[in-house]
Amino acid sequence: MATHVPMPPGLPQMLKAGMKYFSGIQETLFSNITACKALVRCLRTCYGPQGHNKLVINHLGKTFHTSHAATILRELELENPVACLLRSAAETQEEETGDGTNFVILLAGALLENAEKLLRSGLPVVHVQTGYEMACKEALRLLPSLVCHVLKNPRDVDEVRWVLQTIVGSKVFGHQKFLSKLVAKACVLVMPPERTTFNPDLIHFCKIPGGGISDSCLVEGVVICKEVEGTVKRVERPRIAVFCCAFGPPGLELKSTVIFENATDMKSYTKGEERLVEQQVLGLAKASINVVVVGGKLDDLALFYANRYRILVVQVTSRMELQNLCMAVGATLMLDITVPSPEEIGHCRRVYMTEIGSTNVVIFNQDNTNRPVATIVLRGATSDMLDCLEEAIHDGINVYKLLGKDGRLLPGAGATEMALSVRLNTLGMYFPGSEQYGVLEFSQALKTLPATLAENSGLRVNEVMAKLEVQHQLGTQNTGITVALEEGGTIEAAKEGLLDPFLVKQRGITLATQMAVTLLGVSEVMVAKKSGGPKFRGENPNWDQEPDALD
Repeated sequence: MATHVPMPPGLPQMLKAGMKYFSGIQETLFSNITACKALVRCLRTCYGPQGHNKLVINHLGKTFHTSHAATILRELELENPVACLLRSAAETQEEETGDGTNFVILLAGALLENAEKLLRSGLPVVHVQTGYEMACKEALRLLPSLVCHVLKNPRDVDEVRWVLQTIVGSKVFGHQKFLSKLVAKACVLVMPPERTTFNPDLIHFCKIPGGGISDSCLVEGVVICKEVEGTVKRVERPRIAVFCCAFGPPGLELKSTVIFENATDMKSYTKGEERLVEQQVLGLAKASINVVVVGGKLDDLALFYANRYRILVVQVTSRMELQNLCMAVGATLMLDITVPSPEEIGHCRRVYMTEIGSTNVVIFNQDNTNRPVATIVLRGATSDMLDCLEEAIHDGINVYKLLGKDGRLLPGAGATEMALSVRLNTLGMYFPGSEQYGVLEFSQALKTLPATLAENSGLRVNEVMAKLEVQHQLGTQNTGITVALEEGGTIEAAKEGLLDPFLVKQRGITLATQMAVTLLGVSEVMVAKKSGGPKFRGENPNWDQEPDALD
């Protein structure tokens, strides 16, 4: 008879079988900090304009070749609860500001790594948390004094391009001037006259493989990667009707059998169907509808009558594209083939089919309308490159929206982090009590960001960081890291247009500090056993067994 081994007294004795329980600073804190450091090491090489790309293959087999931290975090399947909390903080930064995702990860990871040193030295957790909170408060107080530029006119394309080139160039280095100009033109184009709120959804993307990045362009209107179905290829001043149903005779929902008694019944059956389709198309033509967009199946008979009455027909199967098109031309999405009212008809300057590269597209061109919509046509050699371009431009659009709330800008290229680090290092000496150690480690954590820029750029980290710190101690607070080896490793960030939005840095520092303080306050970890159920078969012959059940 097997000997019964009793459970240890306390909380583990009350938990359900299979539930894991961790307590103590070694099991709960240090092990989780190790997991966070592993995540930071993964994303550290992606930071900055010279960041390396990652090749990520998700559970569906889709491949991502990118250095965008938000995309990498979204596709990684993390199980460590603390690493998942760190990812949630980065996702919050991405949703609020559109940039600074990797900034939050690296700063929070550096704060946790430095906190581990203090805890191993015997400093209580509460003192470390208090020191970090005091340092964060001082950093946010000093941050407005570092502002070097303010976006005065958000409708000036040249000024907006100069501001956004750092954001775009951090993802696609070497093409930042060209792409930032495209983003600036698109944002200014869709900006409402009253400057109430900027809507990023008014800017669409059309990715066409082939060509180079310099072949990308901006189109005023909507671009659809489809061909015109009929013989009419171009319409000036069109009247547009949009339907989400099939364009043709209505079909039966259930299977049925039609019995003809003689040839006359068969002729009348087909003629009645043709007569119905002709009446539908003729009704649209009498209402001066000369462009029809359908979201369902396109019948050959309906297309024949559309060509007869000179109606341009486009088939769009994506419901999202139909909604965007309706918003752009001011049309109402119809559920069935009926003659729309004047309020339900859309208008634009022209509709025509053209060829971009080797891809046929249909363009709904606008000109001085009350519903401005812009489409950025992206060109590139591969689909991965097109995805990288879309991520970079999407971040630039979100930052433009953020600058509408607060147009202040800080020096980039690590200048802001080094300036805060130098000032916090000086202030930390005068803080009483053991909290000063937390303030000093916060200062050292800020230095890891410009050090990472120098490391990814191939510079001599120790030499460049020493030179940068000396210049900041002498009062040149706009000095940052350069990616050019011949310029000595430092550069005047404000003069070169290397700028970061004020709100991105402010919220990034706040989020990273709050996340580090929260994770340092974890004293116990309780993990429930995963729920059962069928699992997917894979290459593992023991796919149906728990990992801890195998020898």
